[in-house]
Amino acid sequence: MDMNTITPTSGIDLLVRQGIEHLREKTANPTQENDLGPTSPRSYRSRARSGDYSCFQVDLSNSEAASTIEPRSRLLELPNELHYMIATYLGFGDMERLRRTCRHFRILLNPDFVRAHFGGDELFIRQLTSHCQSCLSRPGRHSLILYPATDGRPPSSKCFRCSVQERDLRVGTHLQLANTRSAWVCRWCGWPISGSAAPSWAHEQFHVGCYDRYYRVLWGFLWLGFAQFAVGVVAAVLSLIYFRGDPLVFPPAIVSFVLLWVCMAFLVFRGNRVRTYHWVGALELVILGLWVPPIYAVARGINSGSPEKSAIAALGFYGINVIFRLLNFIGNIILVCEYDITKHYAPQQSLKRRMLNSLMAGLIYWTYPQCVEQRYPPDYN
Repeated sequence: MDMNTITPTSGIDLLVRQGIEHLREKTANPTQENDLGPTSPRSYRSRARSGDYSCFQVDLSNSEAASTIEPRSRLLELPNELHYMIATYLGFGDMERLRRTCRHFRILLNPDFVRAHFGGDELFIRQLTSHCQSCLSRPGRHSLILYPATDGRPPSSKCFRCSVQERDLRVGTHLQLANTRSAWVCRWCGWPISGSAAPSWAHEQFHVGCYDRYYRVLWGFLWLGFAQFAVGVVAAVLSLIYFRGDPLVFPPAIVSFVLLWVCMAFLVFRGNRVRTYHWVGALELVILGLWVPPIYAVARGINSGSPEKSAIAALGFYGINVIFRLLNFIGNIILVCEYDITKHYAPQQSLKRRMLNSLMAGLIYWTYPQCVEQRYPPDYN
């Protein structure tokens, strides 16, 4: 990798010039070194500011972990003492970005130097929890999720955007923020509810705008449910009136009508904990299969002679009913797989993935949008 293409900070050239001028002043006016050496994080920092970096110096030439990258940039050709001097002008985020550019700076700016530069463990931990560990941004402690110390690792934070993009959050959970407050993960979009994003008055686990969209989707689902039920009833009535004597039409239509009521019962009486998607999906598949013989029989009668209007109408309602049942079956399969509907709102998605997530979300909204309120862990018994 060409090191000339790496720009750790936007003002790195200015920092180099400032470091060179500071080194010239130090050479012209030498100061007496402290023979006792640093005894505290504050003295570490004072020695680093004054140009004494012996307490942090790493022998990069003889170390087993030495970098094998030859200097190919003006920055890497500078002496290590000047690198230390430049680093003292950087904030935590910029210093960590510099450490991530290459192995040389990661070894040179070791954790001891970084900790001492920011004033010891307490202030260093505050810097860690004030920056996102992924993108190193500093959006404010109210917009950072706190990850406590585990297995000897210090605590850290991650911004909302990186947490959503890396799929670290789960709906219906309570998060600890870096400002010591807590926040819910929105059940609709999967983003934390904090700061200017106020919770809805109707449900604390939704943003205001998200709950409004959810409410509109519920109304659409209600009207579509009535339409599906009406199509099923009309198809059964047409079979009863015009095809009572046809064994390929009347019995399957009556059985599918009864199963339609069973599906409606599952839809009305299911709760937020018990999952019945597998049972409803199986019923939808049975209903879908039952409508195949009536469609075949009516279509064969239309092709054999002059079609009657009743046969054409029956065939149209049969076809619409089959489409509804097919969409319901696919939607229940997606719900059984516990598809995360909040993927639709994840940032930095490709066009293909965005279209796929929109299609999945649309099928779930069609089948059962109340799934966003379901509780975890699920119960399939």
